[in-house]
Amino acid sequence: MTSNIYKSIYLSLITALLIFLNACSTTRIVENWSDTEYKGPALSKILVIGVINSENNRRKFEDEFSELLTTEARKGVSSHSLIANLKKSGNKKDILDAVEKAEADGVLIVTTHGVSQQDRVTAGSIDYIPNMGRSYGMYGYYNRSHAFVYTQGNTVTDSVLRIDTKLYNASTEKLIWSAKTESFNPTSSEKVIIELENLVVKDMSASGMIK
Repeated sequence: MTSNIYKSIYLSLITALLIFLNACSTTRIVENWSDTEYKGPALSKILVIGVINSENNRRKFEDEFSELLTTEARKGVSSHSLIANLKKSGNKKDILDAVEKAEADGVLIVTTHGVSQQDRVTAGSIDYIPNMGRSYGMYGYYNRSHAFVYTQGNTVTDSVLRIDTKLYNASTEKLIWSAKTESFNPTSSEKVIIELENLVVKDMSASGMIK
């Protein structure tokens, strides 16, 4: 009997921990693709282009992403150092000129699609609260020792930020890797950037597209 109680407590703690970890991770990859016919080599110098409405946010994003990409084996280059304003001079020729100046073998383009609203239904739950300090006798205690509380399910509206990330081989100009991500109820652009960068870099590396 005692072992069953401890097992129940253990499983409850594990479930609570998993829920907590899931709540902390607001950004996830919902779709990814890589060119299975790509023969390499893995890219080592990548021009990072952030297609973001705010130029200040674009610069910050590109700098942080380039820093994360940079290791002993590869280097990230912020496009704002070569293309001052994407809205005015973000055509193909300007991008190719920036690729040549940076001597990049890859181009990473990250496009944000704004925040949309999405409804979800939460399930109801039944909890019990011990009635402490009361005595109902030997036979009546079990049925009366807990008060049951029912919490009704309801509809919750989430804010969802969708972002597309695409990696191109600079010499062939072909798409070799892409991913779609969703960030739920983002509390800050900094948190979304950090989560996105880590997810994307990890997946590109696992796909063998970058060193």
